[in-house]
Amino acid sequence: MTALPIPEFELNHPQELADYLQSAKTWKEIEALTRDYSQWKAQAWELLSQNDRDRIKTLKQLADCPVAQQFPLGSIVQRRDDSENQCGEAIAYWRAYGIDYITFRVGDDIDWCRASNLQKVSHV
Repeated sequence: MTALPIPEFELNHPQELADYLQSAKTWKEIEALTRDYSQWKAQAWELLSQNDRDRIKTLKQLADCPVAQQFPLGSIVQRRDDSENQCGEAIAYWRAYGIDYITFRVGDDIDWCRASNLQKVSHV
């Protein structure tokens, strides 16, 4: 006999699933929600905005990206050698010649840096 984990909450409507999908920060969360409430998956997807759908698609693409796991989208990052203590929000990842890079937003500016030269300050 196998015991199934008891969910921490119970959803009663596709709109509730859509609300949780909007606030999910990782692909792992998305997978768990859509697995547990698969009967509402299609309806909840239709209730999401295009921006939310695009964000979820991005989370899926980054599910196997180690740097995205270390610095999830929305994480607040800072260069390790930054004397000005400027922080930015992680918004994208890329790889070139075997080196992982993170693109991040600092105020109105966009910057990028080797992942190895960044530290995570917090997660939004």
